[in-house]
Amino acid sequence: MNWIYIFALHLTLLHIGASSTLRVIKPNVIALEVNGNPMEKKTSVELSCGDHFENTEIHWRKNQHNIPAKGNSILVTIEAMLGGNFTCHSASGDVLNHTLVLVSPLDFEKAILLRNDDKEFVTCVARNYSGPFHCSWKWDPIRNGVVVFFRAFRNSSVINCSLDADNAGLTCEDLQCPFSEEVTRINLTLLVRNQYRLEEHQRTFFIHDIIKPGKVSITKAENNEFEWEVPKTWNRPCTFFPLRYEVKVVSHRKDCDETSHDHGGSHSDSIYVSETQYKVSGKKSYTFCVRAQDAFTNKVWSDWSQHKVIKHKSKE
Repeated sequence: MNWIYIFALHLTLLHIGASSTLRVIKPNVIALEVNGNPMEKKTSVELSCGDHFENTEIHWRKNQHNIPAKGNSILVTIEAMLGGNFTCHSASGDVLNHTLVLVSPLDFEKAILLRNDDKEFVTCVARNYSGPFHCSWKWDPIRNGVVVFFRAFRNSSVINCSLDADNAGLTCEDLQCPFSEEVTRINLTLLVRNQYRLEEHQRTFFIHDIIKPGKVSITKAENNEFEWEVPKTWNRPCTFFPLRYEVKVVSHRKDCDETSHDHGGSHSDSIYVSETQYKVSGKKSYTFCVRAQDAFTNKVWSDWSQHKVIKHKSKE
């Protein structure tokens, strides 16, 4: 067994008091979970350089600055949310091990991520029933947020996820048969930090709860007649995975989003169809709008697809 993992297992056994617990996030990263107001507390935490370095001259640094503590095992005081990166060094100065100590204030309001329109911190979307899904979040602009840890699983099976390049989303592959019925939910855990403050966010959902079809592709726009295709990412056959469509015609000076209410039910200016074609009546300029929704769940709509028609008055 690698000595880093021995070190991590050792930390899970530390006793640090009734109001605080120590949690191993991953090798070399631990979190001090504090009840109440952490700004009013000081907590002693035991750190160990590793079993391999017993009876060795060990020096310690916090955030690259020397601290008086010496020896393989030391006690450090974590005050408020001032955690830090602790490194242990040999007599010659070589780095032997390191531990990032974070503080998780359990009773504080979340402050690192922003809530979305549904009052959630993490938004998850699936384009079809085959299993792939994407979860995203928005950082508070005044905080320098960093992803510390993430994991998604269904039952006891871990789902393969990767962090997006922009550090603001996860792309996950929960490959499954689209025709099968979901029995258990997906559990997602996301840990983020700003400096040494740690926050945990969780989402639990079925794939059918987060279905949002892709945009439809308008393939014909002639003589006020419109046709469109099922989104390329949607499951086939369409008879087994039916979609319904919202169609509306608005002023050519407006875009479709200006008059939409995604969570507000039906609209007086909208028509709902199951076909992939529609004919507009009228002679004025307009914007044609169409979007799709899973006919079974009747939940999230796709983004709008639109086509502007500009009609010029004929000269007498």
